[in-house]
Amino acid sequence: MSKIIDISHHQGDIDWSKASKEVDLAIIRIQYGTSTIDRKYVQNINGCKKYNVPIGVYIYVTFKNKTEALAQARDFYERVQAHKPLFYVVDVEESFGAIVQNIVQGTQAIIDYLKDKGVKVGLYTGHHFYKPYKMDTVKNYDFLWIPRYGLTSAPGLKPDYPCDLWQFTEKGTVVGIKGNVDLNVLNGSKPLSWFTNIVDQNEKDDDKMQFSNETTKDTVRDYIKQTVDKKLIDKLWLDKFDNGTMTNGDYEGLKLIIAQRSK
Repeated sequence: MSKIIDISHHQGDIDWSKASKEVDLAIIRIQYGTSTIDRKYVQNINGCKKYNVPIGVYIYVTFKNKTEALAQARDFYERVQAHKPLFYVVDVEESFGAIVQNIVQGTQAIIDYLKDKGVKVGLYTGHHFYKPYKMDTVKNYDFLWIPRYGLTSAPGLKPDYPCDLWQFTEKGTVVGIKGNVDLNVLNGSKPLSWFTNIVDQNEKDDDKMQFSNETTKDTVRDYIKQTVDKKLIDKLWLDKFDNGTMTNGDYEGLKLIIAQRSK
């Protein structure tokens, strides 16, 4: 059985030679705020890479305002970006005494900061947290991940809100991992390949940037370069275009970011 798991140092030492036979995707905790660095994140990343398990990463945020949120975003990105994860997740599930407005602003600030780096970004937030703390007003992320547990370790009631990943239990089992582990399933239109970047050639061709007489390759590059020069977006977006990894979806999302920041 293929499994999507999320892990932290609470799982201890994982035998990735065994776990890799069951796991299709591992989402690894990097830190809790800025005060607690996950003791096993490097070990888990190296184990996944050795045994070809695709990885995403996440930060459990603890901010009380936008300033603290941005500090945590920078620390998170700088700590893990050299490992080249497939995506970054912002885990927001406690208020830590902050008012709702600050939680929304801080969450949005972290997501925008990461998106500006040209990376794929997810939002994880509690089922009980989503509406009361107005996580439904946060924008600009690439996928939404929500937990909702049933009475057993099997999937129960789906989340009440549309989401791309559903964490259905915290009592899952995986060979090579001692004790319980969170298990997740796809819950939207995005296939596993969207998260892992393991796609067939037809999928790659379908998602490549398309150009026309009105939007030539040179025109699009010039548009991106001008916005980089104006410091509206990070240079990584231009690098992404130049190395041919920018997709139609990336470009449409980028245009929205530029429009918002040009106001």
